[in-house]
Amino acid sequence: MVGAALCARMPAPSKVGMIGISDPLNDWITASTLPGSDGLYFLGTFERRITFYSQQVRAFRLVRALHERGMLKPNDTVAVVGGGAAGVTCALALGLLDYDVGLYDPALEVLQLQSASPRLLHPHIYEWPAPGSLDKSAGLPFLDWDLDTGKPIAKRLAAEFHSHNAMLPKLIWNKGARLEKLEKSGAEWRMTFAGGVSKIVQKVFLAMGFGDERTVGAADTYDYWKERGVGTAAVEAIAPATYLVSGNGDGALTDILNLLIDGFEHVPFTETFLGYFNQDILRTTVLKAYEGLAPEADLEPIFEKDVLTTFGERGILDRLVPQVRADRLLTVNSSGPLFSVGKAAQLNQAMVFAVLHAAQQKGVVVRRSSGMIEDVIEHADGLEPVGITLNGAALVKRFHHVILRHGPDKNERYFPAKEQFDEYQRVSTDRFKAKPELLVPPTLDAETYTVFFDLWLHRLADAARKSQLAGRSALEASTILVTWDVATQTLVQRGKVLLEELVTQCESAATPVVVQLEVTPEKIDADDLIRLSKASGGKITLSLGATVQEAWKSRLPNAATAMTAASRYPYRLVSAINIREHVDASLVRQLEAMLVAAQAAGTCDTLGKVAADVFAEVLATWAGWRHTLDASPALRRDFLAWLGSIGPESAKPWSGDVTVLERMAGALVLILATHLGEPLQPASVPRGNLSFDENGHALGSSADKLDDGGLLTEWSLPEHWDVDALILSRSSEVFVTGPDDTILNGGDPGTGLDVARRTKPAIVRNDGPWRTALKTGLPAWKTAVKEEFQAWRERQNNDRDRVLT
Repeated sequence: MVGAALCARMPAPSKVGMIGISDPLNDWITASTLPGSDGLYFLGTFERRITFYSQQVRAFRLVRALHERGMLKPNDTVAVVGGGAAGVTCALALGLLDYDVGLYDPALEVLQLQSASPRLLHPHIYEWPAPGSLDKSAGLPFLDWDLDTGKPIAKRLAAEFHSHNAMLPKLIWNKGARLEKLEKSGAEWRMTFAGGVSKIVQKVFLAMGFGDERTVGAADTYDYWKERGVGTAAVEAIAPATYLVSGNGDGALTDILNLLIDGFEHVPFTETFLGYFNQDILRTTVLKAYEGLAPEADLEPIFEKDVLTTFGERGILDRLVPQVRADRLLTVNSSGPLFSVGKAAQLNQAMVFAVLHAAQQKGVVVRRSSGMIEDVIEHADGLEPVGITLNGAALVKRFHHVILRHGPDKNERYFPAKEQFDEYQRVSTDRFKAKPELLVPPTLDAETYTVFFDLWLHRLADAARKSQLAGRSALEASTILVTWDVATQTLVQRGKVLLEELVTQCESAATPVVVQLEVTPEKIDADDLIRLSKASGGKITLSLGATVQEAWKSRLPNAATAMTAASRYPYRLVSAINIREHVDASLVRQLEAMLVAAQAAGTCDTLGKVAADVFAEVLATWAGWRHTLDASPALRRDFLAWLGSIGPESAKPWSGDVTVLERMAGALVLILATHLGEPLQPASVPRGNLSFDENGHALGSSADKLDDGGLLTEWSLPEHWDVDALILSRSSEVFVTGPDDTILNGGDPGTGLDVARRTKPAIVRNDGPWRTALKTGLPAWKTAVKEEFQAWRERQNNDRDRVLT
């Protein structure tokens, strides 16, 4: 059986994580369980972020954790109560793992609440300031969806559920089944449904949603998922229409925006608002405001001090003022701080804070009341809230509309499991206080995604999809997707391997990696990234998204075009990486490997045979030099640039072309060998990369021509080279002479010694005599080098004497 075989390949069940060691699977289980009620699991009942997407994620994570920990037995009968986002996802995940599972819901169709909803669903917007929070794709292994209104999303996912259900005989959809009582029965659970029907099961997942919005008295009732009757984009018939919005959660804050902003649509407004900020300013400013604050602390004083300054300096309020409506008179009420840590999404808090100040700047009055609304009394001329104060005095006023956003009535929804629900609420409160990270809005991790994607692909995908998606898990695992994140205005990456890790590995990466670029060249160190790819010797390949291919055409004319920009891996910021330094580090590592290989072979590039004693000293010297080079990236950069090229004023950095490594290693051998007869040091000097004596400058290079294409032999005068010594591994014909073969005429001697002049340099090159000395042995080689530099010193002394004379 394919499903059983694939399940067998999943991670083997293990014990719950060891105490003191971070274990996300254990956390997922703990957050959903009630001590003393084994086999009962609550799905997202008291967590703060209860979006459609977050409930699906909780379902995937909990099912995976229970399966891998061995807490679900092969012969268990499992019940999932609730046909919403969490329940449907949970039931399908269990079915894919080959468990006997029944899905129960009072409705006749899954996702009934969303089936006719005009409310726009965005999978990630409440995750801001996390990177990727404006990604319009949920990114799930199945039951996946993109930004849209509730109705088409529910329709598509319901059709997918039934399609998959038909292929999973152990998954039973029990429509029209209303749970009336849940009770423990020994080690099992008895479920009693309307009509008196009862079922005995071993495991129960309660995914019953959150109940209807709590209301008081005659307050307006606005179902979250249904079309609104008030607060629409239409111009008010009687202006100003009076509204009171009570609450400090996301529902209340969204209502405030909806009432104050002309033509408000949550996602477009959010994208526009974030677009007002250059780079990462808003995210870093808001994050700083939250630093060190306890849950439910009042944010507004810090926002007034720091965030408002940013809004003012960057003209944010000026841009919002024209959008603020003047035909509504709004009163905002909250029983605690309006902007309270953890009570709402940080982005909603920042946007409402900005809009309230824009309204103030425009002269639109928004009143702020406080207290718990005890009742709402209906009068002929409006609705009167009772129990709240304004500026310390009781607020006595009648409104056209009173909108209460005080959260759902969970007690009524979970009444069939009241005993367990009440205890779970108490336990959860203590649990979240002790471990507040459990309240962090969940996102689907790549490991959980892969578990269920591979199951879905093998058990449920048709032949065409299997062919299309075969190898996708491996492909995404070997790809780093580099994009520009509009939510944070920063460069971000998605991949199993981080770009920061990859650049340090380069040619030594364990497996080949594709860096898929979905950004234009100016957003990244384009030229150095190309060098890194070349330097990797095939370990790093660059591919381009279709939307940026034209921008990269001049740099990467032959790069492959990526067909999709999807990835299961999380969005992560790209830190400040000096790619150039990592290219140089890779070059040093590869040159060292070449030196070791050359020593073993006893030969090197065009130098031919090198005596063993010379090679031994060369490698010993290199060990010290490498330490020096690695300790100074700037010195390493200069040394390597001249090692590979020679230009009129400066040297170009290594292009990453690995075909030139052998010749560069040959030059390095010749330089290190020269050091054995004349002590040299890597140095950043104007026209070279070495120093000797107190003031001597030298150039050691593998170049066989000049950067402009000219021949090295064209530089025949000392002033062309402007150094005191040349070490050239790819030339046997370079000769340097002055007019009299001893001194270059630097001008009128009468002007003094400060007149520029150069003595003919010492030259170690790849010709017959030097090659013979190399293969003869260390004594002969040292003698040759010493004689060459002694001759240079004599020429220098003679030149000095002549000038003085």
